[in-house]
Parts: sequence; structure tokens; C-alpha cells
Amino acid sequence: MAFRYICTSLTRTALLIGGIAVLTLGLHTMTVQYIITGAILCGLAACIFWVMQRQLKERSWLMLEAIRNRDYSFRLPMRGLAGGERVLQDTLNRFGTMMAEQKQLMEQKEHFYGQILAGVSTGIIVLKENFSIMQTNPAAAKLLGLPALGTLDQLERYGKEVPQRLRDLHSGERCNLHLSTQKGEIQLAVRASVMQLGNHPVRILTLNDIRSEMDSKELDSWIKLTRVLTHEIMNSIAPISSLSETFMHRDDVRQSSLYEGIRAIHDTSAGLISFVDSYRKFSSLQKPSPEPFYVKELTAQIENLHLIPPHIAFTQLIEPSDLMLYADPNLIRQVLINLIKNAVQAIGPESGRIHIRAYSSADEHVFIYVSNNGPSIPETEAEEIFVPFFTTKKDGSGIGLSLSRQIMKLSGGTITLLKAGTNGWNTTFVLEFE
Repeated sequence: MAFRYICTSLTRTALLIGGIAVLTLGLHTMTVQYIITGAILCGLAACIFWVMQRQLKERSWLMLEAIRNRDYSFRLPMRGLAGGERVLQDTLNRFGTMMAEQKQLMEQKEHFYGQILAGVSTGIIVLKENFSIMQTNPAAAKLLGLPALGTLDQLERYGKEVPQRLRDLHSGERCNLHLSTQKGEIQLAVRASVMQLGNHPVRILTLNDIRSEMDSKELDSWIKLTRVLTHEIMNSIAPISSLSETFMHRDDVRQSSLYEGIRAIHDTSAGLISFVDSYRKFSSLQKPSPEPFYVKELTAQIENLHLIPPHIAFTQLIEPSDLMLYADPNLIRQVLINLIKNAVQAIGPESGRIHIRAYSSADEHVFIYVSNNGPSIPETEAEEIFVPFFTTKKDGSGIGLSLSRQIMKLSGGTITLLKAGTNGWNTTFVLEFE
């Protein structure tokens, strides 16, 4: 090809020089034959030049069209080119290489930002002008209680006004969403912002779980308060118990009328110490020692404790049967024992049923449901059951569920009370391990 190109260039040059020479001679001698011959030679040179420029233009157009179609692997052949044409072709090839590098860099950045979006706990939804979802992250679907989020219309399950509230949010505006999901009640804070992407505006919605954050801070506050109160009470009661016990062992006190009064003081202070000591457990829970264990083995151990009387049926469904959990088995056992004891007390002397269901979701989260068909918890009490010291039982301490919530928090999980009637059960607590 190079030889053909050189021959073509030489031919074009020779024809042009020869034509000009013959044309000049013809004009000088006024010979018509020379003038016509010179004009024909110059015309042939011009035709060859036009054909070569046309080919160059076509090759350049093919290169630019490939780049426009984002095909950055296309390259023009350099063989057979020389001079300015070679420089032009080389420039186009370099431009294609540069665009390919930019494309690769953009893909890497998109992957990088995608990994960041997937790792943050804040839900992010990017909407186009027509409110179709352009991009979202797994946290958004999780916060909204959905397996996947493809369109805002999916939120109509929580009420037709929910997706419309999100569509009506303008840049800088905020709103709160209160949703009843299968995992319980959630409260989300949603904030909107608008940015220009190319020639089109996009709306970015960020979602944050307010309730879990508030519950976490509330739990920390209760722990600090309990720690201070138990410390002060123990400092005041311990000397009373010790002194009263010392007086009770004295012979002069035993034989006096003061003995019964001092014994009452000792018994009351000892009972108060025992009472305060149970609250101390809430504020000084041991650090979890996680290890892998089978959920079915744990539930079998609890069943062997004979916590459930004969008139209450106990069933369980573990899927798969070899489902494993990485946590502190002693602490998780305590949580399940608390929930089962509560279920037994709720059912009472009537016949009833307690059911445990455990499974692993697609995102490898483990869920354990503890359900019973006893009387459902009233809504007014359901909002308070995890608050320390709150109880509706005459002899209750109000520590069981709040302690369970703290254990789940330390284990990197959550405990939630589902709405009455979920999955056909009056009361269901769900433990989620991430």
C-alpha cells in the first residue's frame, strides 16, 4: 500500500508539474495543442488529489463516527501515508487512545462511587425529571422494607400519598415518613437536593432512620442514668445492711424489743440491694464473645430447659436446618429465654402456642422470629416495652426486654416488635443479625 501511495503521489506531482510546463509553453507559443494537453494533465493531477482527499476524509469520518458511538478501539491505518496526511491520521489515533483512557477512568470512577453508595447506611435515591429512578443503593431498599427498589410506585403499599410526598419534595426541603413494615415501625427523615447532570436536572433523595438513632441514644442515656443511680443507692444501702446484720448478732439486741425492728431493716435493705443488683446487670453487661454456632442447637438447648408448660405447644422452623449464626451464644440464649418467658406469661393458663422461625435472607442477614398466640400487646404499651423499668406485671422489673435490646445492640443486631396480626400471630418479636 505504501508503494501504491508513493506512486500515486509521484504521479500526481509529475502530472501537475508536466501540465503546468506544457500549459506555460502553449501559452507562450500560443499553440492550442500544448494548451489543451497542459490543461488535461493539470486536470488529471487535480482529480488524483481530489480522490486522495476524499479517501482521507472518509477515513477521518469513520474514526470520528466510531468515537461518537463510544467505540474507542477503532484505529486508522498509518501505512502508506506521508506528510500532513500522516500527521492528521496520527492525531486522530492519539485522540481515540486518549478517549479510551478517559472511558476506562470513568468506568473505574463509577465502580468506585458505586461501592461507596453500597457501603453507606444512608439510603440514596436518584430521580430523573419524570421521577423514574435513575440510581439507588441497597440501604434505600432496606430502610423502606423492600427487597429491591425499581420505582416509587412500590411505596404505595404504605399509602398512595407516600410516593407523591417524595415527588413533591423540592431542593433543600425535608419530610418525615412513618412506615409500618414487616420488620416493625420505622421513621425516616428524607431530604431532597437537585443537581444538573449534563443537560438534565436530577433529584437526589437521602433517607435516614431516625428511630434507630433515637433508640440508640436513648438506650445509652438509660445505661448512664442506671449506672449512676445504682452506684449511689448501693453506697447508701450497703452500710445499713451491714450495720443491721451486725446488730442482729449481738446478744443484747437479740434479747431486746429492738430485734424485730432491726431485722426488718436488714431484710428490707437486703431486698433493696438484690433489687438494685438486677438493674446493675443492665448497665454493666459483659462484652460479647462471638463465635459460630448452629441456631437449631441453641433452640434445642432452650427447649430442654422446660420453660414451656405442657398446655402450650412449642414449634420451630429453622431454614436451612444447619443455619449458623456468628454471635455470643450465651447472650443470644438469654434473649430467647426472655422472649419465651414473656410469651408463657402472656398466654397464661389457657392453651396456646409458641413458634420460633429462623432463616437467612438473600443479603445474608439472619432473622429469628419468636411468635405466640397469647393476647396482643396494646399499641399504647408497645411503644414503651423496650424502655428500662417499664413493666405491666405486678412482680416485673422492666429489665428483660430492655436488656434484650442492649444485647442485640452489642451483637450488631436489632430486636423489633411487629404489629399484631403479622403472619397470623398476635405477638411477634424479630431478631435481625447483620
